[in-house]
This record gives sequence, C-alpha cells and structure tokens, in this order.
Amino acid sequence: MCAEVLYTVAHEDVGRIRDLVVPLLKDERFVRWVRFHQMGSLLYDLLPEARETFLLDRATSISRWKIWDTLREILIRSPVPVLAFKGVAVGEIYPNRLQRLISDVDLWVDREDLDEISRYLTFSGLKWEMDVPNQRIFRYEGLPVEVHTAFTRFPYPRGIGKKEVMEHRRRLEGNLFFPDESLSLSILYLHAYKSMYVKTTFKAVWWYDERLLLRRGARAVGGKVIEVCKRWFHSVQPRELRGEYLEDNLTNRLRYLWHGIKLWKALIFADKGGRL
Repeated sequence: MCAEVLYTVAHEDVGRIRDLVVPLLKDERFVRWVRFHQMGSLLYDLLPEARETFLLDRATSISRWKIWDTLREILIRSPVPVLAFKGVAVGEIYPNRLQRLISDVDLWVDREDLDEISRYLTFSGLKWEMDVPNQRIFRYEGLPVEVHTAFTRFPYPRGIGKKEVMEHRRRLEGNLFFPDESLSLSILYLHAYKSMYVKTTFKAVWWYDERLLLRRGARAVGGKVIEVCKRWFHSVQPRELRGEYLEDNLTNRLRYLWHGIKLWKALIFADKGGRL
C-alpha cells in the first residue's frame, strides 16, 4: 500500500491519493511513514481530510521556512558566492513552498571559499558542528545547514563540476544563487541518488519535484546521462522500495555497492563522450 501511495503521488492523481490515504489516517504506522518521507505538508495541501492529522507537519514546515527566510538574508550578504540547492531551491518554485518540508539546508561553495564562508557563518550566529567528506555542517536555530564542496561521491563516476555550476546558476540577490532548472534537475538525480541507491530508500517528493521542473522546460545538464538516470529511477518496482533504512551489516553494504555499480555501468555506457 505504501508503495502505491508513492507512485500515485508521483503521478499527481489526487482522487486516487484520497482513496488510498484517507482510510489510513488513523493508522499510526502509516502516519509515521508519511512523516519519514516528508509528505505530511504536501498531503495537508492536497487533501482537506488530512489537515487535522498533518497540522503539526504544516506548522513545522512554516517554522522552518521562516528560519530559512532569516538565513537567506545572511547568505545574501555572504563575502563569497553561495548556491542553495535541492530542498530549498526546489521549494521556491512550488505553487506553495510550504508543500516542501525543509529537513536541512544544502549549500554549495567553491572549495577554496570554504574557510571564508565558515568564518562568516560563525560570526553570523551559525554553530559549526562537524566536518564530513566534502561538506561542513552547521546548525542555525535548530536547522542543519550543510555546506558542500561537491555534489557526488563514490560510487558515482562523474560529479557536477565548478564550471557547470557557474554556467547554470541564477542570482537570487547579492551573493546568493539558486541552480537553474537544468542544474537543479541534475542535482536531484546525481546528488539525491545516493539516498535511494546507496540506502535503497525513496522519497516520493523527488518525483513531484521532477514534474514541477519539467513543466518549466528543464533540460538536464549531461543530456543522455540524466535520461538514463530518469529511466533507471522510474523502473524501480514497488517491491524494491523501502520505508526505512536497512540494517547496517555486510549483506546490505554489498547490496548498496551492487546498486552503485549497476548505475555506474549504465551511466558509462549511456554517454561515453559526454561530461557533467
């Protein structure tokens, strides 16, 4: 049933969504599953019958977007260019951005600018929490803020480089940029992919994002490579979907690696001469 909800949301069949979701609104397990996939605020908008159940999700979304509005003003005055991507960037083009619950804020800066932006963010009230490969994590008013210096990592063969970012960004104001439709769609498939194929989980909102972007005439960076990703993405069967992370053991690590190798091979054979 949960897998069918994911597919139905992806295809925006509101009538079918109502038929599937309304009978499950009293099922605590289903409600937890919806919140895991950050769909509560979206269902709040789509289904008046769901508003009592997902009122807290909507309130959380409102609160986090208000935090983003304050953070956005900080980033506009940044001493170096900053690109806000994925959740926040895509959320700005929704008919109602509150449909998009922010779980964190993803930013990209040139690797050479990481120390300078870190000093500025710390001075502006963000708390520097930790470093992980290719990113530095801060927290602002309880909201995680991840500053990335790369979009992809092993086992994916090609990243989105600085040159492509510079060519496909659009200025919001000051030194704050968003990706254009092409770059945003590419990031959805090459940055967010690791959450599906390395953790074998799926968030229906990515399909929803794709449809919104395509309505705006998105042409993905990398052309044939992204087309392969799209076909791969839509070929996933309901039985393969997971509503939670799998146990961290050797068997599942091999499973993640196998997914990564299959995608890597598909990308290599798709566009041998192309580059992202």
